[in-house]
Amino acid sequence: MRDQIRDVLLPHLAAVAIEDVQVVGSGVRITASAVAEAARCPGCGTNSRRVHDRYRRQLADVAVGGRPVMIRLAVRRFRCEASACPRRTFAEQVTGLTFRYGRRSQLQETMLVAIGRVLAGRAGARLADMLHCTVSPNTLLRRVRALTAEPPEKCPRVLGVDDFALKRGHVYGTVLIDIETGRPVDVLPDRTAETFTAWLKQHPGAEIVCRDRASAYAEAVRTAAPHAIQIADRFHLWLNLCKTVEKCVVAHRRCLTSPEDEAQGEVMEPPTGSPGIEGKRAANTRRHFAAVHEMYDKGVTIQVIAKALRMDRKTVRKYAHAATVEELLAPPLQRRRMLQPWAEYLTMRWQEGCTDSGRLFRELQQRGYRGSSRSVRRWLEPLRSAEAPIPKQSDAPTVRQVVGWLTRHPDDLTSGPRLRLKRILTRCPELADLRMHIQGFARMMKHLDGHLLPRWIKAAEGSELPPLHGFARNLNKDFDAVTAGLTLPYSSGMVEGHVNRVKFLKRQGYGRASFDLLRRRILLTP
Repeated sequence: MRDQIRDVLLPHLAAVAIEDVQVVGSGVRITASAVAEAARCPGCGTNSRRVHDRYRRQLADVAVGGRPVMIRLAVRRFRCEASACPRRTFAEQVTGLTFRYGRRSQLQETMLVAIGRVLAGRAGARLADMLHCTVSPNTLLRRVRALTAEPPEKCPRVLGVDDFALKRGHVYGTVLIDIETGRPVDVLPDRTAETFTAWLKQHPGAEIVCRDRASAYAEAVRTAAPHAIQIADRFHLWLNLCKTVEKCVVAHRRCLTSPEDEAQGEVMEPPTGSPGIEGKRAANTRRHFAAVHEMYDKGVTIQVIAKALRMDRKTVRKYAHAATVEELLAPPLQRRRMLQPWAEYLTMRWQEGCTDSGRLFRELQQRGYRGSSRSVRRWLEPLRSAEAPIPKQSDAPTVRQVVGWLTRHPDDLTSGPRLRLKRILTRCPELADLRMHIQGFARMMKHLDGHLLPRWIKAAEGSELPPLHGFARNLNKDFDAVTAGLTLPYSSGMVEGHVNRVKFLKRQGYGRASFDLLRRRILLTP
């Protein structure tokens, strides 16, 4: 029965003789000894039966029944009988249990390595402690760094490549994926053409390369693998088209507001001297608005504008999408805020004579409001002035909403957005023409009709939408890769999934992991 329990619960101890099992404190101590008749010399491989000495080793093992286990193992030192061997004596190793200089069993070591691959240092140490395997975060990281993570000598037949941010906006790396197996191949420390070119020359064999629209990767493939078919990813093509659609909608944003909405949205100017309109912040807003629109109307990208004006990209995008500077200077009452669903109720209660903002705030909370009392007070400020009328909110859609309506399949739109989009397209023939081009490009992507691309480009160049002309020119610059992307079934979808996994692993390290450690975790984490 004892042998059966050992074989079932402790199979890694099959090669030793268990002499005693004791409960010591909160743990279990197993006394055992090696029973092999001979041992192999690690220097020359010769088997030896001559025992030179004996000693005991302490091995930490995996927990049993929720109790930590310590193995006291009696091992022998043998004499090497080969006269040419530089070793005179050597210690025997028990297969499946011990390894040289190890103070843990192979089973515990394997478990710790697996924990380190998945959770890295601190999180892995916390999990190991719960499993009664005390280990430091640095030890787990050393175990991961000791693993081999060399790429294969030959490049996969279908290779996917994409970049990821090591430090967003500053430092980027490159991840290479085998599209057919779905496993990462290698990770490069940057996204330059030179680094990728050198890698492709060292690892020949790529027949198909799936990439985004980055010119550096295209140049590297043309240089190092000229016979490989380059495939421009369909997701990135659609993303580029959506950005083009956004520029077109911004250029025609006045068409988004109907004459009725403009009449409803008219409000009186706030009293002069208001710091929100005439103060220093308002002057800076007007200056930035003028600078952003001066560059944006010339076709300069948002990223370039942000770098030139030293502004955040989100701020530049907000300024570029605003039709007038008044939209940016408008007080909270005139903006679409959390209080808009309760505006009618607040107006009714104000007209009934309730001017206590605290009471109104509590009433709104009972009706589901999740904002702050300060927002309620600021909403009521214009109403406390006898000269300020109660404005009516305009129901004009935002640029982002219209872009979503245009790029979505018509059958996926509900009746409300479908009707509003129809009105906008009736008022703006340019946007109606844009929608026709969007649907044509979507059909090409869905049905893989890459042979229709020249016809679509010609039609886009004949439109009256300058951003669409630029998109068509960019397609012509990468015509072969775009045609392949709209014809062949391969894409970078799997690569994008791995990029998300890379982001997760990077954030798990809280930005402290070196590139070498991050690379090993990307390649070795299942």
